[in-house]
Amino acid sequence: MIAAMCVCACKPSYDSSLTDAQWAVIEPLLPVRDPSRGGRPLKFPRRLVVDTVLYVLVSGCAWRLVPHDLVPW
Repeated sequence: MIAAMCVCACKPSYDSSLTDAQWAVIEPLLPVRDPSRGGRPLKFPRRLVVDTVLYVLVSGCAWRLVPHDLVPW
């Protein structure tokens, strides 16, 4: 089974979901969004986007089959 509820029960957690420690390592590697340079506001939190990509890579599922609580394809 891939889905398991997290301790806080705020959203499902998956085997592919990043831990807080892993996110702390990855987050500084992502480009910083500078609103003064224009561009669209973020529609989804960056961590959720990374978790969605990891879910597809680990599970091997098609983007259309990504669970609805993750970022839509």
